[in-house]
Amino acid sequence: MKKMTCRALGGPCDAEFTGDSFQEIGEKSHNHVMAEINKGDAAHRAAAEKMRNAAPDELKAMMETFQRRYDDAPEV
Repeated sequence: MKKMTCRALGGPCDAEFTGDSFQEIGEKSHNHVMAEINKGDAAHRAAAEKMRNAAPDELKAMMETFQRRYDDAPEV
């Protein structure tokens, strides 16, 4: 199991997520961001919009960075 933060996944805060796969952590991060947006958090909304508005090559590069960060994250 690994642990990552919202910030490590492109978000604006240090909320932590654990999971046995990059996909599991990604789902938890997505749910967190959506919950924060629903509370009216502008920083999380801006982070989500940045990903949503990224060109395909930019999004691919972001995801590769996030995957490397997951790969480098220590086991917890």
